[in-house]
Amino acid sequence: MSDQFVDFAKSQMGAIERLLKGLPGIGGYIDKELRRDADKRVREGLARTLEQSKAQLLEIQNQLLGGGGLLYMDDVDRAIVKLQTLIDRIKSAAYGYAGLFDAVRIKEDALDALHRFDVAMVGEVSQLNDAITTLTNAVADNNNIAPVISRVTKVVSDLNLLYDKRKDAIVSPELLEQASYAPPVDAGPGSTEVDASGSAADIANDPNAVG
Repeated sequence: MSDQFVDFAKSQMGAIERLLKGLPGIGGYIDKELRRDADKRVREGLARTLEQSKAQLLEIQNQLLGGGGLLYMDDVDRAIVKLQTLIDRIKSAAYGYAGLFDAVRIKEDALDALHRFDVAMVGEVSQLNDAITTLTNAVADNNNIAPVISRVTKVVSDLNLLYDKRKDAIVSPELLEQASYAPPVDAGPGSTEVDASGSAADIANDPNAVG
């Protein structure tokens, strides 16, 4: 196992832990005036971690170039382009003034579902980094490279699809009230427990709360 594999794996374990700890819970989305800040914090954290993942893929590409692995260069490049597209989308997201940010009240169930999206995104980023560390090792060993690149590309595609669903829920928060729309409770690394303290209970009991 290469030192680079070990170093990247260790660094990303810390990055994922920080990203997960930085996610807003229900409390972060209750106050209408704070929802944009909470969403921005999630997106900035995701983009920052994905930039590190992209940098590692670029390093893998350099290794392939220097080690005679030209056969795989285009495949890695496609994964990098897909990842950069996702990073750009996350950074430049503009939802206007409708949807989640415009609603005065949001039901607690919908807020819980949105939080599950946040946690699931972190989970997919963790899966991506696992795939990248495996690819780093495969390139170093010159073994099993093609299927691992395919896994990296698949995870990036899954991340894009998950982000699409989260984006649609921000614009149309009523989607979050559908039981099967959001990721399951156990999606993502670590605990998916949400911060339901304080005024969250009031929202749950408010018949006039809107989603």
